[in-house]
Order: sequence, then C-alpha cells, then structure tokens
Amino acid sequence: MTEKFRKFNGQYWLVAIFIGVVLPWLLKLLGVSRFHQIVWLLFCFDFIVSMIIGWQIRRTARTGWLLWLLPIFCLLGLYLFFPQYVYYLALVDLGLSYLAYGMAAPREAQRD
Repeated sequence: MTEKFRKFNGQYWLVAIFIGVVLPWLLKLLGVSRFHQIVWLLFCFDFIVSMIIGWQIRRTARTGWLLWLLPIFCLLGLYLFFPQYVYYLALVDLGLSYLAYGMAAPREAQRD
C-alpha cells in the first residue's frame, strides 16, 4: 500500500483534497464567517500552500502535472462552498504553484 501511495504521489493528492475540499467544508460546518473564510483560507493559507507544493514538486523532481492537483480541488471546493466571484482564485493557485515550481532548482542542481 505504501509503495502505491508513493508511486501515485499520494501525499500531493491528500493535501489537495484536504485544502481544496475538506477545509472549506469544515469551515462552513463550524460557522466561520464568509469574510474570514475568504481572507484566511483563500488568501493566506491556500496561497502559501500552493507555493510550498510547487517548490516541493520541483525540488523532488516530480512531474509538473502535479501542479494541477491543488487548483483543481480548490476550484471544486470553491464551486461547492463559496460564491461565484472567488472562482478565479483557483487560477491564482495555479500561477503561484507554477511560479514556485519555476523558481526552484531540482534536487540534483542543489547538490553542487
């Protein structure tokens, strides 16, 4: 099971599902105000996690297709739990992930 989890990059799938869908659902369930959900979850936490994931994918020399996981699950969570005007933030997630991915050096280049 652990081999399959690593083979299919399970850690990235779990983070994307948790940050994109479970966390917005949990905040809505707890009754956190819409303002705090958007400011803290979407602008602060989500954008920081996007950059960390982009950096980590590049640093570990994983495939660039993993950059799409978090924005896709965030778009799903935004569609289910937020108003229509915040859908564009999934594109910002993708941009930040790609920016961090492009600015990081692969692991082989960091050894020199």
